[in-house]
Amino acid sequence: MVDRAGAGWQPYAVTAAILRAYGIPLLASAAAFDEDAAVAAARSVGFPVVVKSADPALVHKTDIGAVRLDLADEAEVRAAYRAVTAAGDPAGGAIVQPMLCAGVELVAGVVHDPLFGSLVMTGLGGVHTDLFSDRALRLVPVTDRDAARMWRSLRAASLLTGFRGAPPVDTGAVEDLLLRLGRLAEELAEVAELDLNPVLVGPNGVIAVDAKLRLRPADPQPSGA
Repeated sequence: MVDRAGAGWQPYAVTAAILRAYGIPLLASAAAFDEDAAVAAARSVGFPVVVKSADPALVHKTDIGAVRLDLADEAEVRAAYRAVTAAGDPAGGAIVQPMLCAGVELVAGVVHDPLFGSLVMTGLGGVHTDLFSDRALRLVPVTDRDAARMWRSLRAASLLTGFRGAPPVDTGAVEDLLLRLGRLAEELAEVAELDLNPVLVGPNGVIAVDAKLRLRPADPQPSGA
């Protein structure tokens, strides 16, 4: 159970541990608390890399310069570390990840409504999340049929099925992700908000590139939720 002292936005390590417990694929990352550690992490994962602020309070990292992409050498990693940590709480350090080739970008997660309880969400992700507001929501428990209907109901659904000759993505993996999020939402009523954005989706599966989790003391789920 989460008390008020443990509520709020969670450190990345806590978020990652919870996602791993539910088999939700999350891009491997390394924490760094100084420039030398960031460079060592970049060498370990292999260039090019991404460096982002680990401050859990930052919601839209890209908008404030808290993410630097496609860094090709140690000098770029050092400069990026200084920039992204200055954009948030420097004590939080940074996260270093391998740079992935872009697939279709989705957003997925859990939101909590005071009337209806926990809902699973998915939609068009990345920088388009707020621009187009192309999203689908389902109450828990989420069934196989719900998971399929969620992505099919998106206006951008054709991006997943082979738009203009692009290879279709693994929609089964998308549905599996939504089912796992549904199970997490059912079992962890303390989740006030879980945001996986972007989730890269391709022919060989899905992987969440970034994750944010906010906890709160659990309220009873509404009757029938």
